[in-house]
This record gives sequence, C-alpha cells and structure tokens, in this order.
Amino acid sequence: MKRALLFIQYLIMAIAVNATGQVGDIIYIDGTRWELLGRPICVDSLLYHDLKAVLPPERYNSTANWDGFTAYWSIKQNVLYLDSIRSEHYDSDIKDHIGNRMPSATLLRVFKKHVTGDRIVGSWLTEDIRVAKGKVIYYEHMGFERNYEDEQIISIDKGKVIGKKVYHNYVIDGFSFDKVENNSELRRLFPIHIEQYPELANAKRIVFYIKKARVNSQGNLVECEVKVLKPNDNHRLATEMEGLLKAYYPWKVSFINGEFRANGIAGWTFPYLIEK
Repeated sequence: MKRALLFIQYLIMAIAVNATGQVGDIIYIDGTRWELLGRPICVDSLLYHDLKAVLPPERYNSTANWDGFTAYWSIKQNVLYLDSIRSEHYDSDIKDHIGNRMPSATLLRVFKKHVTGDRIVGSWLTEDIRVAKGKVIYYEHMGFERNYEDEQIISIDKGKVIGKKVYHNYVIDGFSFDKVENNSELRRLFPIHIEQYPELANAKRIVFYIKKARVNSQGNLVECEVKVLKPNDNHRLATEMEGLLKAYYPWKVSFINGEFRANGIAGWTFPYLIEK
C-alpha cells in the first residue's frame, strides 16, 4: 500500500515537472562533465521518498528544479556511481544562495541497499539515460525535451553500463513557421487558390494542423499530412496545402540522435487569413 501511494505521489510530481523545463543532474564520464537529462533517483519511489525526508527543509527550489537538489554521478569502469547530492538555501545575511553538500554518512544511510565498499552504485536503475553537453540546438519548455550538440544514450542494467550510443547533433538552417512575420508572407509562400472553394465564401480564416511530417538531409519535406480544423474538415483543401508545403524548399532540418527531424513542422497549427 505504501509503495502504491508513493508511486501515485511520484506520478503527480512527474506530471507537474513535465509542465516546464527542468535542470538535469551532473555526471562525469572519463573526467568530462555532462548534463544528465533525467532524475535517476526518482525512478525508485521509495528511494526518492527516503531522500526527501533528509533533505534540508529550507532548501531552495524552483519551477526548473521542483526537487530542490542536484545529484552528481560518475561512470567508472562501466559502473554508474552516485557521488553526492547538493542543495541550496538562501542566506539572508549575505543575500545570496549558498550550496550545501549532503553529509556522506546521511547519503550512505539513505542508499544503504546500494552501497558497495564505500560507494553508492546505481543498482536500482535499469534503463537508458541521456547525457549531453555543448550548445542547445532544440528546446521545448517541458521536462527534458531539449537536445544538445553532443549526446550519449547510455544503457544501464542494475547500475552497470551495457551499451552506449554517441551522437553529434546539428541543425541545417531553412524555413520554419516561427519565421513567418504576418499573414501576407504566409499567403505569398503558400498561395492557396481560394476561388476554387465556394464553400469558403463567408469564411474569414482557415486553421490548418500539420499532423505529421518527415524531412530529408537536403531540407525537402518528403512526407506531410495536413488537416483543416476550421471552418470544417475540408479534405480537398488539406491536400492542396500538403502539396504547397512539400513544394517549398528548404525547410529547417535537425539531425538529432541519428535521425533527421522536422522540428517546428509536425504538430504545428497555424491560421491562414482569407483576404477578400
């Protein structure tokens, strides 16, 4: 029963966290510092509960760090270690935030089931972790939905590294909808033949939704599915817009973790004002 309640509590927390961008933990691999885009401690709801019980109640948290702590990790000889946990509190005397490292004895007590020798092994963890460094090339203000120039996907099985994929991500510049300044430019780029749709005689605007999109390395939109949300589900109009979108070149393309992505196209909804 306790584990079920803790799981529900963690689930609610995870939903809240995903509503905004989150800072990651820190991990050192071969002496190089990376950002760990996730919260491995939170995978085990009981561990997370026990850790929160010993964290300083006055610690500083924010919408970017709901937990109010940062965990520091390292990988050595293909083993994932939890090295330390830090939090911050506000010092009214100096009017600034001061970092606090959790005492080693407290940390070892909380993670006592996972201590080997004098070190904490992430043996509760069996899943992939994503680590990153360099410039951010894609960002969504939600959880860890962002990508960096350099990333690794590291497969962990009970705290041991069993696989790793290394990626160098980049962006090929081109058109994206966030570059459109006004409706006149939108109509110029994608000139719909409004006169062919008498059913739109009294309409003031059309709302298009791009359900899915696929691009290639040259910036061509090779696959696209459009839906008309307003004034109605007009399949003929959607097909025309699909053709116009595919004919445009080049689109902004992101190469992320081994695949080309149409970021800023798929899932995009945009109004198209009809000029009378």
